[in-house]
Amino acid sequence: MTQKDAVLVKNTKFRFAFELMIACLGSCFLAVMSQVAMRLTISPIPITLQTLAVFLLAGVLGSQRGVYSVLAYLIQGCSGLPVFAGGVANPLWLLGPQAGFLISFVVAAYLIGKLIERRPQGNILYLLFSLGLGQLAIFAIGMVWLSFFIGISKAFILGIVPFLPGAALKIMAGATMIRFYKAVRR
Repeated sequence: MTQKDAVLVKNTKFRFAFELMIACLGSCFLAVMSQVAMRLTISPIPITLQTLAVFLLAGVLGSQRGVYSVLAYLIQGCSGLPVFAGGVANPLWLLGPQAGFLISFVVAAYLIGKLIERRPQGNILYLLFSLGLGQLAIFAIGMVWLSFFIGISKAFILGIVPFLPGAALKIMAGATMIRFYKAVRR
């Protein structure tokens, strides 16, 4: 092994550790935002700040690191850590009605991250569009999964409709925060 190879191996190990640290910090941010939760009597899905966290992770960290952060969060949940909405610890979360929404966070993080990476200097309308598409992915995947438990019409009425005003606010807040972050970062 030459000195150049040794430096490459060392840099590869450092890079992996650095990416792992970012994913862990991102997953912790998502876990903290999940604790801001309000249960609804009409729906099995709580109102949380999880989607705002996914928007911010994807918009600030990009598609790859955003996805890694969400995956680390889901792994924490599988490990029995109390990271889900309201401090719930459920290693069998994949079997519940909320699983579609949780899985959709991976898709949304990738989609939002890729869109913003394509136009990093995009205006606020582009950010709103990007976050809106991510929210649509969350709603679509979450509703399909929830429909296996309560039927498609109830899944729309109980899993989407009560969340529309909050989703609009989170999209606007997320786009504003991402825009501010990008302006300060320049």
